[in-house]
Amino acid sequence: MVQEDGTGTSRSPRSAAFTTLPWDGGRRVRSPELHMKRLREHINKLGLAWPDDFAEQLRAALNTLSGEDAPVGQPADEGSENEPSRRPPTLQPQALLRVEVNENGVVGLVGRQCHRIENEVTGICHPAPRYSAELQGLKHADWQAYLEAGDAAREVGADVALLVHDGAVIDGDRATPILLDADGIAWVSDPKLGGVHSTTVEFLLPTLEAAGIPLQHGRLTATMLARSREVVLVGSGVAAVRLAILDGEEVGNGDSILQPLFLQAIEDAGWATFERWVEVVE
Repeated sequence: MVQEDGTGTSRSPRSAAFTTLPWDGGRRVRSPELHMKRLREHINKLGLAWPDDFAEQLRAALNTLSGEDAPVGQPADEGSENEPSRRPPTLQPQALLRVEVNENGVVGLVGRQCHRIENEVTGICHPAPRYSAELQGLKHADWQAYLEAGDAAREVGADVALLVHDGAVIDGDRATPILLDADGIAWVSDPKLGGVHSTTVEFLLPTLEAAGIPLQHGRLTATMLARSREVVLVGSGVAAVRLAILDGEEVGNGDSILQPLFLQAIEDAGWATFERWVEVVE
């Protein structure tokens, strides 16, 4: 059930696909519907077979996981359904749960403690990994370059790495940047540029629409970053944090518009139980 996450190893990108969910360390995760949808899409794009017994394998793996002494997070019965006790102000999860399907149709789970960061973070620009066209943008088994980008950020005292290709930010090592420009338009990198489709951005789209903030896909250039009102990084492990400094330069003009909207939406959505998660995929 528990397997190595590939850190420090070389794996064929077509040998597996994965997704990583926010996990409370007990028996609850966030947004399993969106994560399972993306996982299946990426399995199909890699040319791998979706296991017919996925739900059965997932149930068995979750039962094994929840039967172990939880090494991370807080017990699932602490706090209410939508408001776990002692949660951090940023709503970052206690832990993360990686779900992988490999080329043999085996479902594996890996739980790990979430690397917490502050409400406002610093970042660096780092060269984006490039794969062949059919692999670009997929969460496949050859994920080492993303891990190395995060390590590079921490080595210089930063929190995150923004991945840059051809003069534009296409992704982040652990989160997706959303930029609010002077005209009140939110921007994310066009998927055609090679970034991974973000389940968190998909989840937050109705929140932007309800607030009257249009979302555009395009190139996030240095000029856009310099003129931005606010840049927020969203993802399973960070929830929603504001990018304050990038490569030593301040980002944004001090506005706090997107971040509180996103945090409220994440809080309102709450958590799904393991039992509900299995129902999603049956």
